[in-house]
Amino acid sequence: MKAQWVAAALVSLRKGGVGAVRVERLAADLGISKGSFYWHFRNRGDLLDAVLAYWSREMTDVEFERIEAVNSGLAGRLLALAQDVLEKGMGRYDPAIRAWARADRKVAAAVAQVDRRRVRALTRFFEQGGFGAAEARTRARLFYTFLLGEPQVRSPARDAGELERMVKILQA
Repeated sequence: MKAQWVAAALVSLRKGGVGAVRVERLAADLGISKGSFYWHFRNRGDLLDAVLAYWSREMTDVEFERIEAVNSGLAGRLLALAQDVLEKGMGRYDPAIRAWARADRKVAAAVAQVDRRRVRALTRFFEQGGFGAAEARTRARLFYTFLLGEPQVRSPARDAGELERMVKILQA
């Protein structure tokens, strides 16, 4: 049940920002009593901490572990990650988390830590692909910035095969 509270809170955060994450509303959305909330969380802040931890773990650690296991070289890993983030929704909570971070120092620190971990993981992929440390980090940052920014750019839409061409350029 705790996972359902966190999932519902993430949906509310995504739809309406941190202010929309309200215990009463989540209970109504879940069709359960507010008392259930207090079985799992001390207060709203505890829930928000769990939301941030879930985002950090599932959208970073678990995702990069999965991508690390992709045995199709640098291009395969980059393409798999890009497809997960851009087409399968792995990045769907990032804009809301980042908006929240602009108003909360603790969240901003957590986002900065996640960004560092993600860029380190991407740098490792590029290093394993044969790039030196500085070049790998630059390419990692470029790719990461693309992943964060692409969902914000709705027009012009990517052409068929464009994602693959981008990955090919980054690994060349």
